[in-house]
Amino acid sequence: MSEADAADEVPLEQRPLAPEPLEPQQLTPAERRRALRSLMLDARIALLSEIGARALTDHLARRVRDVELRRLAVGLNEEGVALVAEVQQLIRDMGGSPRRTSLRRRALARILVTSRHVVGLRTVLRLLQHQEETLSRWYGEYAVFLARIGEPVRATSFEVLRATKLRRAQAVGTWVSNMARRMR
Repeated sequence: MSEADAADEVPLEQRPLAPEPLEPQQLTPAERRRALRSLMLDARIALLSEIGARALTDHLARRVRDVELRRLAVGLNEEGVALVAEVQQLIRDMGGSPRRTSLRRRALARILVTSRHVVGLRTVLRLLQHQEETLSRWYGEYAVFLARIGEPVRATSFEVLRATKLRRAQAVGTWVSNMARRMR
């Protein structure tokens, strides 16, 4: 097993919070602009996912009957507003023009939450957990990339986002696990 395969075997929650110190690559200004533009385009896709996660928690907060789950969804939704704003600002800082919202993501979140009686609330929460884990992984990769091109401040911002998304995924994952136990 190679070292890369061994690193993939480490669970996401056991990986270090800060990226390993790396020697930044010496880039020309043009190379740095291209690298940041490439990352900015990737971050715009992550922003759409972030908007979708926030829309999902917003609709869950309005429609769920369980008081504790509603409280979690309200908290995640409020935090999601700040996360969307932070990712939008990071995109602006890299020279991009971020989306403010996504009608398609909001509509799909509403349909998904409305269909929870058919597909099951656990399935909806599992999708939210998967979305949070995926964003956490992406933000971690962005942090490493930025550290490698000599952008430590932006790298730290994405590392904080990674830790936040991981914490959110674990909170939702607790509900997914507990719902499975209740079904037995």
